[in-house]
Amino acid sequence: MNQRQMHFSPAAIVGLISLPIFIGALDLTVVSAVLPHVVYDLEIPLQSGLDDAAWVVSGYLLAYTVAMTFMGSLSDRAGRQRVYLLALAIFALGSYLVAVADGWPTDLALQIAYRLGPERPDPAYLSLWMLVLARMVQAFGGGAMVPVGMAIAGDLYPPGRRARPLGVIAAVDTAGWVVGHLYGGILTRYFDWRVIFWMNLPLCLAAFLMIYFALADLPRLPETVGRMDWSGAALISLALAALNLGLGTGAEQSSMLSLGGVSALPRFAPGYLALATLFFILFLWRQRGAANPLMPPALFRRPNFSAAGLSNFLIGVGLFIAIANVPLFINTLVAETLEQGAWDSGWMLSALTVPMALASVPGGWLTHRWGYRPPALAGLILATTGFLLMTSWQPETTYLAMIPQLALTGVGYGLTLAPIAAAVIDTSPPGQRGAASGLVIIFRLVGMTVGVSALATYGLQRANFLGWEMLGPSADLTAAARVGMQIATQVISETFLIAAVVSVFAILPSSVLKPLSTERGKP
Repeated sequence: MNQRQMHFSPAAIVGLISLPIFIGALDLTVVSAVLPHVVYDLEIPLQSGLDDAAWVVSGYLLAYTVAMTFMGSLSDRAGRQRVYLLALAIFALGSYLVAVADGWPTDLALQIAYRLGPERPDPAYLSLWMLVLARMVQAFGGGAMVPVGMAIAGDLYPPGRRARPLGVIAAVDTAGWVVGHLYGGILTRYFDWRVIFWMNLPLCLAAFLMIYFALADLPRLPETVGRMDWSGAALISLALAALNLGLGTGAEQSSMLSLGGVSALPRFAPGYLALATLFFILFLWRQRGAANPLMPPALFRRPNFSAAGLSNFLIGVGLFIAIANVPLFINTLVAETLEQGAWDSGWMLSALTVPMALASVPGGWLTHRWGYRPPALAGLILATTGFLLMTSWQPETTYLAMIPQLALTGVGYGLTLAPIAAAVIDTSPPGQRGAASGLVIIFRLVGMTVGVSALATYGLQRANFLGWEMLGPSADLTAAARVGMQIATQVISETFLIAAVVSVFAILPSSVLKPLSTERGKP
């Protein structure tokens, strides 16, 4: 059958492109359940190798973020179908490389190392770093599919009707990283951890073939977009990478959060943050002079774009405070063992994130019916209320009491996803929807990065201050243990309050979102 004879409805296309997006988001968190198996299979010492192994998770997040900075913009220039299928192929290649990382890639790396110098690297650690590199290849493809998929939805639907498909994509993306750890845990209970990545290949092949035909009749973009700003892409990628490393979202931070703890900024933070600032300044300088800027400055002069971007950044800050505080509270004050804490934390986080994913769909419907502002404001008010209720948590608070409060916060944030995304994409010209779609996610991811750093810094400094105030310099161990739980409870309560305040601040830019009618004609 000729591809021109095949017809797919816009809803069917959104469904098709959502499947790989779901798989990519799934693999963001799936390895959190398999890291102990990876460390054991590669024969890496648990004590010394845990931080390095955590790069299997954080390296994925880093590459996932970097891909979003420019792959959406590349689709504005090279075409949605071509770039989406390229991203899907990269993701499939990365999945294959992850599955075989301790095989021929490690052997090849050993041969190269032997030729470069007399030192003989540890094959186990070399396998681990081949796995990390393979995960980053996989993440680059997975991260690129999200903004390109959102831009495709923007191309398929007219202004005023984009919120519902964008809500579906947001729900699928959120649902993926929500269930990833549970999916990984179930599979590794019965199969080798590599099976997770082998299973991606037939799914990616089937999706590739269907999407190739489904996107054949996608409306073509204008020919006036211009060439890709590769130097700008390199500068913003370096800035985000340095920011993530400087704020502690690398291996050290990841391993601490997985255990329900917090850590201060890494010792090398000032250098990385200085580099991030330098690269970001160079990026802004480049954008002002570029003929075809990666992030057109004109977009930021559009009221809805700037307001939605700021709101999304603040939502990211509050969201990560919630995601980090739940396992911190359970592991510190409730669970008796780390194993119990990890299990309970996973299920309790689902009480936050599953309602968030589900609420993003009605968020799109409400946006279609009433516009951007009402669902965004209602969602932020619900999230603020949920955080305020969580400030009352005590060690004796039951899980049954926590679940409704977590669900309320999740529903609140879920309602904001579709209107915020639609406000950004509706106000963007057709040739800049890919870049705008990437920025929707970047604003939230940068907010989450800032959120985890702020939580760690505030938590440690506040705990030290309260410890000195309550105990003094000569307290015995018994008193320290007794007061320690009181301090932890107070600090976690205060950080929930901070998240509520951040959500209130997000109400301000959301309240100035203009109705769609005032933006018509601008795209």
